[in-house]
Amino acid sequence: MRAGGRNHQGLGPMQLTKDSSSLRSLHALLRSKQLIICVGCGGVGKTTTAAALAVSAALLGRKAAVLTVDPAQRLKTALGLDHLSHEPHRIVVNGSARWFDALALDTKRMFDELVERFAPGPDIAQRIFTNRLYRELSNELAGSAEYMAMEKLHDLVWGAAYDVLVVDTPPSAHIRDLLAAPNRLLTLLASRAVRLLQTPGVLVETAPSRTARYFFRVLLEALQRWSGLPLLKDLADFIGGFEPMLQRFADRAERTSRLLRAEHTAFLLVTTPEPPTLAVARELATELRAGGYPIAGIIANRVHCFTKQERLKPQTNDPFLRRLWNNYVVLAERSARDVQALWALAQHVDLPVLATVPMQPSPPTSIPALRAMARHLVNVPNRS
Repeated sequence: MRAGGRNHQGLGPMQLTKDSSSLRSLHALLRSKQLIICVGCGGVGKTTTAAALAVSAALLGRKAAVLTVDPAQRLKTALGLDHLSHEPHRIVVNGSARWFDALALDTKRMFDELVERFAPGPDIAQRIFTNRLYRELSNELAGSAEYMAMEKLHDLVWGAAYDVLVVDTPPSAHIRDLLAAPNRLLTLLASRAVRLLQTPGVLVETAPSRTARYFFRVLLEALQRWSGLPLLKDLADFIGGFEPMLQRFADRAERTSRLLRAEHTAFLLVTTPEPPTLAVARELATELRAGGYPIAGIIANRVHCFTKQERLKPQTNDPFLRRLWNNYVVLAERSARDVQALWALAQHVDLPVLATVPMQPSPPTSIPALRAMARHLVNVPNRS
């Protein structure tokens, strides 16, 4: 017996939301919010939820985009695509007037675009691009992916190309790094340690004694001989090249930080009814609230949607029908546990369950499948 379907009674938004107005909350969010961020632990369906929300927004007539900043890039699979890139990929949902764009973060590409945009002149931009450390680290520098994700988000929202942007984030273990990214790189570039690296000779000049000055001189020379390259000079050039651009980076970081907490932004907590994911959802909700991020509600995926009905109990000793009934009872019991677990989560974090998506045989991997999921989320018709 298939665990899913819209005609099963028992579990639905009505039984989990706090009032009837919550039934239209996802619909209202897609119509009124400019930025919707899906968060949760790994494996709960954040990517398919984000994709289905973009489909829903398109069917509601909004200019929408979905951005994945998860390095796993599961979004392309959910959309049935072979490739997804930094450039917008137009997805037609239902006729030429119903579409949305899909994008995947490219850290190196975003870094290059910002350097070109913010450098005081093409000569400084070229100086940075040709720097050995920049070429090697613009993809791998600790925190650069998260930082560039926030920069891309900033461009898409402030560029005013879309009515609503839906963001698919990495698992909750990395969401802290993502949300903290707007200020981390700036703090690093402004730190005293980086200033010293920018002019490593200062270590020698400011040493408190002759012995210390000798030690630092020998250390710097040894580092350079060990690397076989002018490592410190490359680092000084790398950091020095960014110095004229720091204020512009700082201004964007401040705007992005405000954007993440703005009235037109909504975080959606995506979970499943399993105890481990519910525990992560509770912890994540607490952390987001402490950071001042606006959480609109909960989306529950892979929910069992059966109710036990005694009138269906077979009045026969047929072994097949008995086994079928026993399976139905098990599913009904799981459905009841799902309802109870999700209600307990909603009460604990003081948030409504905005939508429940029934258990499906497999995750969606096409636009028609995402349209079906969209009906569970927002109840938008296939034709609008």
